[in-house]
Amino acid sequence: MSVLETPFEREQKEYYLLSSKWAELQPNALLAEPQVIKELDLATCTIEDSKGIHIDDEFSSFDFDIDGGDEDYDGAPVSGFAGWFTSDFKSRTDEDGLNAPKLNSPALLNTGPEAGYTHWGQQVFHLLSSITLLQNETLRIRGSLELMRTKENARLYNCRIKFKTSRRKSGEPKNGDILMESKEQEYVYQIP
Repeated sequence: MSVLETPFEREQKEYYLLSSKWAELQPNALLAEPQVIKELDLATCTIEDSKGIHIDDEFSSFDFDIDGGDEDYDGAPVSGFAGWFTSDFKSRTDEDGLNAPKLNSPALLNTGPEAGYTHWGQQVFHLLSSITLLQNETLRIRGSLELMRTKENARLYNCRIKFKTSRRKSGEPKNGDILMESKEQEYVYQIP
């Protein structure tokens, strides 16, 4: 059976560990404020705009601060990243929308954890190893995200997440004294 060991380990890492998972997260599972990664205006976006998120797109970078809290902190680790979408259906108010119809009842479709159950849920990108939050320290996670359709199947995506972490004492400003900084990590996930 040893002949199967290398292919099995590769399959476990590439498919099971580095595939995003559909989940219904509870709002208290989020350790940082959500950040916008991409905005599309369906009246002006191009086919190219809709194909994914490029590393140099306006919102492709992220910067989270997660506070490890005080002596009452319960020790929840950072185990991954989550993504979802929000769609606004509202009247155009910019100069491109001058001839657009006025919507009397704008609507919002939110598939985030705070919205409750939706059949879309959220995509979760688990880390191979969780990041421990330490009491009286703030963990900063900075990085970028790239999301591109696969060449083999237009419905499947690859998501590349690059990030670094650093730690500083709780209450210090973002530019405060860094206690520790990691090397850049990179994960490529499949979104089935």
